[in-house]
Amino acid sequence: MRLTHPDIHPAAEAVGITFDGRPIPALPGETVAAALSAAGEMVLRYTASSAPRGLHCGMGACFDCLVTIDGRANQRACLAKVEPGMRVERAAPERPAPLAPLAEHQAEQRGCDVLVVGAGPAGLSAAIAAAEAGASVIALDERDAPGGQYLKPLSKSHRHAAPDRQFRQGDALRDRAKAAGVTFHFGATVWGGFSEHEIAALVEGRNVLFRPRRLVIAAGAHERPVPIPGWTLPGVMTTGCLQTLARANRVSPGERVVIAGNGPLNLQLACELVEGGVQVAAVLEAAPKPGFLEWRQALRLAAKAPDLAWDGARYLATLKRAGVPLIWGATPVAAEGEGRFARLRAATPSGEITIEADALALNLGFQPETGLARALGCAHRFQDSGLGRLETVTDDDGRTSLPAIFAVGDGAQVGGSRIALARGRLAGLAAARDLLPDVPEDAASRRALARAIDFQDALWRFFAVPPFDVTAIADTTLVCRCEEVTAGTLRAARAEGACSLGAVKKATRAGMGRCQGRMCGATVARLVGASEEAGFAAPRAPLKPVPAIALAMEKPEWEEGPSADPGPTAPAQRAPLTGETRDCEVLVIGGGALGLSTALACAREGMDVLVVERAEPGQGATTANAGSLHVQLHAYDSAGAAEGPDSAAAQVLAIGPESIRLWRAIAAQEGEALGIRTEGGIMLAETAAQMRALTDKVAMERQFGLANDVLGPNELYALAPYLAPGFAGAAFCPDEGQMDPLRGLTVLLRAATRAGVRIRPGTAIAAIAREGSGFVAETADGLRIRAGQVVNATGPWAGQLGAMLGAPIPVRAAVQQVMATEASGTEIMRHLILHSGRHLSVKQGDAGHLVIGGAWPGVTDAAGRPRNLRASIEGNLYVARTVLPAMAGLHVIRVWTGVNVQVPGPIIGADSRVPGLHHAVTFNGWTLGPIAGQLVADGIRGRMGAPRVFSPNRF
Repeated sequence: MRLTHPDIHPAAEAVGITFDGRPIPALPGETVAAALSAAGEMVLRYTASSAPRGLHCGMGACFDCLVTIDGRANQRACLAKVEPGMRVERAAPERPAPLAPLAEHQAEQRGCDVLVVGAGPAGLSAAIAAAEAGASVIALDERDAPGGQYLKPLSKSHRHAAPDRQFRQGDALRDRAKAAGVTFHFGATVWGGFSEHEIAALVEGRNVLFRPRRLVIAAGAHERPVPIPGWTLPGVMTTGCLQTLARANRVSPGERVVIAGNGPLNLQLACELVEGGVQVAAVLEAAPKPGFLEWRQALRLAAKAPDLAWDGARYLATLKRAGVPLIWGATPVAAEGEGRFARLRAATPSGEITIEADALALNLGFQPETGLARALGCAHRFQDSGLGRLETVTDDDGRTSLPAIFAVGDGAQVGGSRIALARGRLAGLAAARDLLPDVPEDAASRRALARAIDFQDALWRFFAVPPFDVTAIADTTLVCRCEEVTAGTLRAARAEGACSLGAVKKATRAGMGRCQGRMCGATVARLVGASEEAGFAAPRAPLKPVPAIALAMEKPEWEEGPSADPGPTAPAQRAPLTGETRDCEVLVIGGGALGLSTALACAREGMDVLVVERAEPGQGATTANAGSLHVQLHAYDSAGAAEGPDSAAAQVLAIGPESIRLWRAIAAQEGEALGIRTEGGIMLAETAAQMRALTDKVAMERQFGLANDVLGPNELYALAPYLAPGFAGAAFCPDEGQMDPLRGLTVLLRAATRAGVRIRPGTAIAAIAREGSGFVAETADGLRIRAGQVVNATGPWAGQLGAMLGAPIPVRAAVQQVMATEASGTEIMRHLILHSGRHLSVKQGDAGHLVIGGAWPGVTDAAGRPRNLRASIEGNLYVARTVLPAMAGLHVIRVWTGVNVQVPGPIIGADSRVPGLHHAVTFNGWTLGPIAGQLVADGIRGRMGAPRVFSPNRF
């Protein structure tokens, strides 16, 4: 329904749009979500499981309101503005239209003194302060006007004759920013922060690189998730979402609304709805009914901010006059309805109640948007309040642990608009003071900040709620909205041994959807007990999904990628020996695919096996890989064809198919499909020279019994019509394919444990030596291990571990990236695609995502963690775009990196320099893991093990 107000009227006549072919009246300038809500259209899309979804967060964070607009798939209805004749559809088209124009050759670069990311109260205040001090200031915001959630202007679809104080405050700040010379870029999505002087953003669909001298992050907050049964039903939304509909767009999703949660924002929304003609069924407040002590806090509120205290009193009076029940000590239990919300069940001090309504608004607090600050390496702390959240560590000026970066507003530390305004101004002045002479202090803003902090302290004492109880979430309740993962699934992953948030995420896919954990990350963190920054999922570029085609920019290819320093095998600080000793027949050091496969093969031979892993099993290259099952030679894996058929690299051809057979056997034994598909790998050629090289390669591969054929252009396009035109031909290997490495790891761990393998995570080897006929090792946490045989499966650390035993091997570490698009609505391809002259691998998983790799490099940061490179993201996407035109209609949602090994062919088998020492180290470790493990186990048992060409004794 459309709200009424004597001073607010539509600015223009309605225009026509269609929704699934049906005409819908809409006002120019309002959001698509507002137009559909006014028309009663609550179901905007269906998930992969056919569950209905609708508007939820209203600010572009949850990605639940995705629709197709004029052929462009997966557009956020809450941000897209109505245009006459617009075609809106629930389903994605079979062939989505390109999401952006082709990217320029290189990203445009723009410099400035101060870059402000986010133009809400904190960002506006910072930008004004810095600009008025004389700095050149650029401000970026994803919306079409500055103001953020609190100071958002009335939509252009309406005009008002007598704006209230909040609207007037926003208008004044916008006017002041314009007068100060702040340059605004709206519709701007910051997709990557690679250093404080390298901020990548999409500005109106174009890739732009900003190089500021100082950076102010004012990214705001989103409302925290409220995971109750039914919270994904259309009609269940955040309070901020419904307030944006009502306050900015003059729309309500229903005639009768119920509001639940905690804090004054719910009261404000209720009053605005009542004044617009909506029936508010009730406001449920989780805080207990105020007593004498709480009303004393209210007096403190009045002393610190009398205008805000007066607003609170006015809200209560308005609701009382309207007969709206305000129920204290009430918490939502479940949202119910068939296909859309119809009723709320809630727990109250007097028992459970049911309230029928058309829509439900929920707010139980906020989560800071810390992704950019964390990506840049700013220090963070865990705030154990409500659901729990990370906050950016700053001083009073908003300066972070990195001196050139400031973080202010609710995106750094949740504190409300007045703290945001005061600290934003102090940050803007401090940033300008770094660069310019004679920038004054602002004592008034410091006093205002102190008063605002005192006000917030008193406010939340008044609205104090009991601690969040994560155990109360029912197993059947969805926690991850994007991937539809329940609390029960997450708990089962924990029971199977996934200890950290990262491991649980990889085992269940929770947090891997478009919202990138914004709607579930804090809940999952609570479920796994994370209480410091290291326990939370690492932020990745892109910080939000962005059109793949907009980032696709050609970059130079390379012969050999840069090396990376993986860090030491164990921390410098060692705990004293505890006196505890573990004995085993075989000690496998390294819990990745190679180590676990070796342990499984040895255990099935009846050996007593202990696996020690410095972190968590399989959380390195094993699950950072793209899941390809490679059997043919690759242009970027090795120079096997040039080295000849006797080289170690070429001899891999003899074992790849057998390893895939072993993967299938493991899957069958464990009753899991693992997404294994071998429908062929196509290696493309663009030039006559590349075709000649492919012909030579295929000839060598056939010597090893590998099925492979050279295809001309006609045969190629008959086999793969989805490819871009212009290729000269290809090699087609029918035995190549893919599998899901995340499920594969889970099954490998389960199989090893069932076979009797003991696995000890978080165990770094600090010292190891021969002792008698075996080995003794000491771990960084004080454990002593005695073993008869040792297997070095430490991947990038294998050279270091070998050197500890006097048997170094030539291992080089390299950070490599993989990326994934959102799921396509239709199947695009079934093959694994490679390129003979470029770094590329691309395939489509069973869920519809394109997985794009090709060994494009990343880097390690000062702490040894792998990080993305902007050039690698852009270059990898460019190569993929030249091969696969359908990519133009998809968003990139994740880019991840892992530390991989680069070796001159596999290093597998016994090391004659140290009796009892065996190595299991190779490139393409995911494909070759099972066969490498079996070869090592055969060697330990005295049977014929790995071919001599793989032996470490060749060095």
